[in-house]
Formats: sequence, structure tokens, C-alpha cells
Amino acid sequence: MRKKKNIKQRVKNLIEKYNTKNPYELCRKLNIYIKYMDLGNIKGYFKKVLGNKYIVINENLDDYSKKVVLSHELGHGVMHSSKDVLLMKENFYRYTPELENEANEFAAELLSYDAQEISYNLIENCDLGLEVMEEIRKYKRF
Repeated sequence: MRKKKNIKQRVKNLIEKYNTKNPYELCRKLNIYIKYMDLGNIKGYFKKVLGNKYIVINENLDDYSKKVVLSHELGHGVMHSSKDVLLMKENFYRYTPELENEANEFAAELLSYDAQEISYNLIENCDLGLEVMEEIRKYKRF
């Protein structure tokens, strides 16, 4: 059984250390390269190659969906960088293993840091769909 991680505290520490909650800026400061490609039904993935960290995001997503996927994959980069490639596939949130749940929680904490809630307006206009965004939202406890 894996040790429970205090994800909320890890996100807080990361934001305070780098003085930003912007996932794009955090990637830059953590030397994680962001690439955009047509990935079909894959939303994005994190990969570590020869010591270099990469997040690849499906270029066909809307801007907010890209930010959500980036935040999720950044969670893998921060918490699971020793793991193999992790994919965010269509309807992937419905039945997720522990690592995916941790990355979802990381994304929820990062996206809603200092906010009362993840905006329903953003949820409804996101390419990832209401179901996926609600799954992420459930991790944020107010």
C-alpha cells in the first residue's frame, strides 16, 4: 500500500516556492518542456526521457482544457516522475487508479488555489466535458 500524500500541502509549497500558480510558468521553472501534438483521443501525457521531463498535450483541445490537462500532467511530473508514461485517455477519469486520482487532486488544488471553487462557466465550456471537470472538482474540499 502506498503512503498517503498531502497533495494540498505539496501544491501550496510549490506555489510559494516559485511564486506562481500558473501551470505553464511552473513547468518552465521546473524545467518541464511542454509540447503540442495531434494525439487523437489522448488528452496528454507526461514522459521522462534521459533525465528530461516532457508534457505532451493534444493540440486540438481548447485553451482551458489544455490548462487542465497540463495541471494534471504536472501532478505526475511532480509526484510520479519515476513512473512510466501515463496517458490521459477519453473517459479516463471514470475508473482511475491511485496515481491518476493523485494527479486529479493535484490539478484541482492547483487550478482552484485561493479560489472558492472551480467555475461552472469554465466547466461547461471545456472540451474535456462536464463529467471530467466534475471529477476534478470533487477533489477540492472547501
